[in-house]
Amino acid sequence: MLILCKRDLLFLTAFLGLCCLADPLRADEEKTDVAGSLDAATDVSQGSPIELVERLRELNRETPKGDTREEMFQNYRQTQQETLQIAQQLYNKTLAANDAKELNFAAIALQAKFRATMILGRLQENPPAADPFLRLADEGEALYKATQGDGDFQAAGMSVQIVVETLKAATLLQAPDAEAKLNNFLKQVSQDSRPQVAAFAKQQLLQSRLQLTPSSDAAAVDRVVGILEKEYSDRPVEAQDVQVIMEVLSQVEQLGQTPAAIRLSNFFVDKFAKSDNQQIKQFASMLAGTARRLELPGKDLELSGTFLDGTPLDWASYRGKVVLVDFWATWCGPCRAEFPNVIANYEKYHDKGFDVIGINLDDEKSTVEAFLDKEKLPWKTVFSDQPGETGFNNPLARRYGISGIPTVILVDRAGKVISLNARGPELGRLLAEQFGGQRGGGS
Repeated sequence: MLILCKRDLLFLTAFLGLCCLADPLRADEEKTDVAGSLDAATDVSQGSPIELVERLRELNRETPKGDTREEMFQNYRQTQQETLQIAQQLYNKTLAANDAKELNFAAIALQAKFRATMILGRLQENPPAADPFLRLADEGEALYKATQGDGDFQAAGMSVQIVVETLKAATLLQAPDAEAKLNNFLKQVSQDSRPQVAAFAKQQLLQSRLQLTPSSDAAAVDRVVGILEKEYSDRPVEAQDVQVIMEVLSQVEQLGQTPAAIRLSNFFVDKFAKSDNQQIKQFASMLAGTARRLELPGKDLELSGTFLDGTPLDWASYRGKVVLVDFWATWCGPCRAEFPNVIANYEKYHDKGFDVIGINLDDEKSTVEAFLDKEKLPWKTVFSDQPGETGFNNPLARRYGISGIPTVILVDRAGKVISLNARGPELGRLLAEQFGGQRGGGS
């Protein structure tokens, strides 16, 4: 019998398009032992909530088995079907409990059901039906109502997230009124008396509008930005608001709506800077850096720092070259995945005047050195090991508001920024424009 190892399972889930799905059971297992936090006396009866959670964890860890591809997929389907059954039992047992820990179990059950429903939908040949997602949304709403009056945020937040994700899925599957139902639910929850829950709902409401907005619809993005500006025009930013603002800003930037992202960043720089909360104040410099980076195209890029070997970066010596500045870290999978493309373009265009400067955002210098000893990247890497300047606190990362990686900046021979999106085939296309001839690697 063929048994897939974890690496093979990752390949399978990537093939199915599942890599970005949340893994709530594993995340829960790593962060807190929910079962272990209950009294031992609870774990006595057959089919107790603890036993059901443990069975869900076992199913979550199982790898598909079979001698053929078809057998493995069939086994995988059976695992997801059992997950749905066990999760439903857990939800039914714990929903009515007037206990925060039991309601957390109900939330775990719904997350497991959502994940299994998504997987089963992707395993079938035809598009999945919207009905299972609509039923899950109803169960999520019931759980949210059960958490009202409870000061515990975890189950309430998880229930809101389930409703959001299931109704988004139903909307994409063209279920009538799913989008309206989502907006109405989030408007209701945004009035929750618990500040964390209300802030989370506002964040999800704005994010859902952006996620369901075509990237080319600048007017729709402007409307979302306008909602935020109106919300905070006459009131200060509170601690629970920061995540809402930063998440929306990130999505606006990802949609490629640069003017709206700059506008949003500049609007909140002063708001954050004037806050009495020191943690909020710290975000002001990040927002200023984000606006500075987004405004770079056509402007000079300023770089300074020290290479891994201890020599200073002489940015002026790179004039006359086209340079890709790459913010990365050894732990960043997408960063590493882009290296073959960058290397292919480096080999093609380096003799013509193309170079790369890596800006590493790891915390430990030894980690970077060990990685580069193995990978042998042909360009130099800047690293700061000064106290308070490692990781995303690197001075260059702070200057340009780098809050996610990979982030790249392509600079022309005169030191002017050409692009903030020079990855994959786009890098090859841009270099072909700069040097003439055929495109480089990644096209």
